[in-house]
Amino acid sequence: MVRVGVFRSSDGRIPSRKTTQLCAALAIAIATIPAPAAFAQSAVAEKPAAGKPADTSRARSGASAAQNTQPPAKEENAAPERFDIDEFRVDGADKLPQIDVEEAIYPFLGPNKNSGDVEKARAALEKSYHDRGLQTVSVTSPPQDVSSRVIVLKVTEGKIGRLRVTNSRFFDLEKIKRGAPSLKEGEVPNFNDVTKDIIALNQWPDRRITPALRAGVTPGTVDVDLNVEDKFPLHGNLEYNNRQSPNTTPTRLNATVKYDNLWQLGHSLSFTYQVAPERKDDAEVFSGSYLARITDWTSFLVYGVSSKSDVATIGGMNVVGPGQIVGGRFVVTLPAREQFFHSLSFGVDYKSFGQTVQMDTNSFSTPITYYPLNATYGATWQGDGWLTQFNLSATGNIRGLGSQYEEFDAKRYNANSSFVHINADLSHTQDLLNGYQLFGRVKTQWSDGPLISSEQFSLGGLDTVRGYFESAALGDNAAAATLEFRSPDIGAWLQSNLKDETGEGQPRFTTFNEWRLLAFVDGGTARIYDPLEEQTSRFDMWSYGFGTKFRVFDRFNGMIAVATPMIDQGTTKKNSHRVLFSVGGDF
Repeated sequence: MVRVGVFRSSDGRIPSRKTTQLCAALAIAIATIPAPAAFAQSAVAEKPAAGKPADTSRARSGASAAQNTQPPAKEENAAPERFDIDEFRVDGADKLPQIDVEEAIYPFLGPNKNSGDVEKARAALEKSYHDRGLQTVSVTSPPQDVSSRVIVLKVTEGKIGRLRVTNSRFFDLEKIKRGAPSLKEGEVPNFNDVTKDIIALNQWPDRRITPALRAGVTPGTVDVDLNVEDKFPLHGNLEYNNRQSPNTTPTRLNATVKYDNLWQLGHSLSFTYQVAPERKDDAEVFSGSYLARITDWTSFLVYGVSSKSDVATIGGMNVVGPGQIVGGRFVVTLPAREQFFHSLSFGVDYKSFGQTVQMDTNSFSTPITYYPLNATYGATWQGDGWLTQFNLSATGNIRGLGSQYEEFDAKRYNANSSFVHINADLSHTQDLLNGYQLFGRVKTQWSDGPLISSEQFSLGGLDTVRGYFESAALGDNAAAATLEFRSPDIGAWLQSNLKDETGEGQPRFTTFNEWRLLAFVDGGTARIYDPLEEQTSRFDMWSYGFGTKFRVFDRFNGMIAVATPMIDQGTTKKNSHRVLFSVGGDF
């Protein structure tokens, strides 16, 4: 119980709040839920109700005889009864600190108050609880004896009575419960913590958890159901495209299989295979990864790549040269804010590349092994009609780990085993009027000196400048930009006009998920340090084009585009046309 009161001096003035606080006492009690009682319905002890005999035993004259007189009825427009409030007694205030209780109700102490002031004090105290995330707390004002100048407020801190997990088919129920400690049975939930727990639970793929609250079976409690929508965590993807690198056959086939809930711990295991189906020697890449979730905000990723091609693109990563990569990343999910999510990762790679150069009847090899360190920061801002993504990474190799200076110099003139390069990637998608979209992206790399080919920026291809071959040019320092204008979603319009077999209701399944037309302009430049004599030191590219992207039946997606290069680069000629395509499906 918390008492908040005032003490009057001989002249009737209320002393300072500091004096009042010195007189306040705190005791803790657990209250059961009382029936709500409005102050307007409370009875004043000295004043009899209309139509009932008045008890005169408490009259100032001290007379003991009862008078059965009928008091006159109140006038309809009579002013509300006034009284003094010297003290608030708050019963059941456990979770809110006393100082917060006092700050909420202190302004309503004093002389010449009425029932409206009591209601304001009750509402202010309840709001103070709710503002701190304690949404299951209610404050009521029971019947009062205002002649005592003491007003009682009862706090009911609703606790979790029962926590259940419903509709989960592929995820362990007890592990879901343990993932929401803020909803522990027998505790008063703080919904600021509940929100954090639900966000953490929903970071796992293939499931979405929504809490539902209702009045508990036991009075004074709240029961919570964690409703789960989940899918079988095995997934696969098959893609066929023409992401061709120079001097190779046109097409590539990619296949990926992934399982996202190993050991019921949310661990992920994936394998990817890429091949040039027309001639396997042009490209063949194996890759795999394992993601282990350590806590709600930390995880560890291990991955490996084995490439038999000169240029390969795996999961957005360019691999230049035949060789192997094994790496590890410690990933930290940083505290999220409204519309803002970000993470930090850091780790080390083992990279080993071999390259054999054939000259007439002679050949020589330039193998290299090194262990670069990497740190990456990623952030996403998402709002109503817009999405911004940003990635910044730093990669550096420490001299003495792996191959020495001579081997780096043999791989690339004047390359150093101690190198640093920084990469940045910024993209933004903006919804426009009438369903149109605008997309822009900028990618850059800066290095401190000459780099071997596996660390250079790859310019040209679907991810940088369309219309040119994949990795048509490599640079130590480089930048690429894309601007893309997209039509309204034709697929959504078609889907909204489809009917079921009766011709009246909505279809039972989705045919068109998304379909947009697009126009784009791409451009980029790459430069190299210390070029050899007759070696090109700068590569420029830009192109424009038109295309379309679509997704249908919740499973199949595709892209077709025609790009026109505007600068000669290698075997790609100005004003030639290149058709790009990608089709695939997933489950």
